[in-house]
Amino acid sequence: MPQLLDAIQQRYACRAFHADRPLTAEELALICEAGRLAPSAFGLEPWRFIPVTDAAARARIAGACFDQPAATSAAAFIVIVALVAALDPDSDYVRARFAAEARGGEVAPIDAAYRALHRDTPLAAWAQGQCHFAAAQMLLQATHMGLGSCPIGGFDAAALAQSLSLPPGEVPALVIALGQCAEPAPARIRKPLE
Repeated sequence: MPQLLDAIQQRYACRAFHADRPLTAEELALICEAGRLAPSAFGLEPWRFIPVTDAAARARIAGACFDQPAATSAAAFIVIVALVAALDPDSDYVRARFAAEARGGEVAPIDAAYRALHRDTPLAAWAQGQCHFAAAQMLLQATHMGLGSCPIGGFDAAALAQSLSLPPGEVPALVIALGQCAEPAPARIRKPLE
């Protein structure tokens, strides 16, 4: 029986893709679904996933990613955006998420804990960090599907936001380059568990 650890051991950052081998809408939807199911603090799910397959849009995103090889050859991207503006403790978004997280129980303890976090924590960085939970699951889903992936955290945030026409209060958190990898998997190099 295949185990999750198999996909974890097989996953690596692909640096060159076959750009002429597009991903299907169904493949992108499965990867986004893996991200949707990721855990998040307070059940806030402070993210939005933007699949990008159009050649001109991919070129703009690659430029915002400093034309890194994984970005220039990717057949598709999923850009994970942090919903920073929605995270005000009194917003309708937060209230709805807390009601869902409480599962019919008391919302007040969740609200109180979040207000303390909100008061003492830089929310943009916190929300971007939460987005990485979703990214991890998306990367593993892509590997499970036989696709290559590369998480890209080095980008010009303003250029990326402009290329995606993001509204104020939505902040790019991570770009995931996707496609059929054009290079063999390298040997794994990791520190010993101990």
